Amino acid sequence: MDQLYIGCSDGRIAASATTLLEGVGAADAARVVVPGGPLQLTRPGNERRVLLDWIGGLLESHDIRIVYLVSHQHCLAYERALGGLGFDQQELLERDLRRAKTLLETTFTGVEVQCYVIPWSENGNGAAFGPAIPVD
Repeated sequence: MDQLYIGCSDGRIAASATTLLEGVGAADAARVVVPGGPLQLTRPGNERRVLLDWIGGLLESHDIRIVYLVSHQHCLAYERALGGLGFDQQELLERDLRRAKTLLETTFTGVEVQCYVIPWSENGNGAAFGPAIPVD
């Protein structure tokens, strides 16, 4: 196990997250799931410090070299943090993923961070979370 998944604890994205991890060959990745996932890494305070400590311990004890940061649209943690969903979700999620990636890559040397967004899709078959989309 040399990979780590960091994502939101929202159970609605579980199938999309599993499909992503299987697709990148990381089905057995260690997992850290917290409300908002990478959101916690973009906010100052105790939550970020605790999460960084957990991540550091996992990276060291499991010799992890790849971290998958995964956010999703229609995230309740973002809604609460920002006081509603009246914002460009995709743009904000991508910005926060890039910020979290920079933080992890500068804090922990030798770690590659890959970022993904799980979109909310509405089509003729109903609304659901779609497959994860990579973020550069």
